[in-house]
Amino acid sequence: MDASAPPAKIIAEAADWLVKIQEHPLTENEQNQLQQWRAQSANHQRAWQAAQQLNQSFGHVPEKLGLSVLSRKQAQRRNLIKAISALLVIPTGSWLVYQHSSLLFWVADYHTATGEIREVILADGSKLILNTRSAVNVFFDENQRLIELLEGEIHITTASDTLARQLFVKTEHGQVHALGTEFTVRLSSEYSQVAVQQDAVEIHTITTNKVQRITAGQQSRFSKANIEPVAVSQPTTATAWTRQQLIIDNQPLADVIAELARYRKGWLRCDPAIGKLRLSGVFQLTDTDIALSNIAHTLPVSVVYRSAYWVTVTSNK
Repeated sequence: MDASAPPAKIIAEAADWLVKIQEHPLTENEQNQLQQWRAQSANHQRAWQAAQQLNQSFGHVPEKLGLSVLSRKQAQRRNLIKAISALLVIPTGSWLVYQHSSLLFWVADYHTATGEIREVILADGSKLILNTRSAVNVFFDENQRLIELLEGEIHITTASDTLARQLFVKTEHGQVHALGTEFTVRLSSEYSQVAVQQDAVEIHTITTNKVQRITAGQQSRFSKANIEPVAVSQPTTATAWTRQQLIIDNQPLADVIAELARYRKGWLRCDPAIGKLRLSGVFQLTDTDIALSNIAHTLPVSVVYRSAYWVTVTSNK
């Protein structure tokens, strides 16, 4: 943490006050205690200003689905401490830009940058792989294991748990109950997508509590209210990104370029006039420029670089 930031103890106390405010309106006695706490030093005042800024911008930190009351409070407090700490070291003039880049993404337990793929071994021995620009929070308590997918895509290989706790993946659309399995979960703004490579999972929607079981070699998408029909999933294709590959089988060029854009910084677009061209192949995600070059040698298209961060795929006719 920046040397000029308030001590960690004061930041934690600010988070505690913020949790208390979110739980219930402060009594007159509590309001007086908060005022006395703020008046102790300039550091106390700075920490509280950051806490208020966070509260106004993001509201409360959502409760964690299915966790015990104690675990929810601990998780909420942990996220608030990280978020307040981050705000205290951001230059004031950068706040509006930073606000729109999703503060909660950057203070997540695990996250990846654009183009980065990261493997994490969790406390229970399960293996978690995060795809490009992905973020998760991990909450384990005495009753269950919960992974909250905030953004992007993850691949999970579950481990046997000595406490026999169930494992769930939560998204904004619902949750996925792992039934001793290997699977991927991808989050978009409108739906979550699940593909199972081994054993099975159960999907539960968040608003209607619809349930769908899918097994190895199957996939499905679900929104907050609905679950789409189960479809076939090719395990090698669904997990190709974990091996730094993108496997394409007769897909529209527009979809392929949109997928490659997830792995490079800047702006990559496909001219709509050529978006329906079909493409198959295996492309390496470690260098998207090479992938684009290979596409240009396969289809009648050109890759136009206005800069390294502004690239258009267009017709070469």
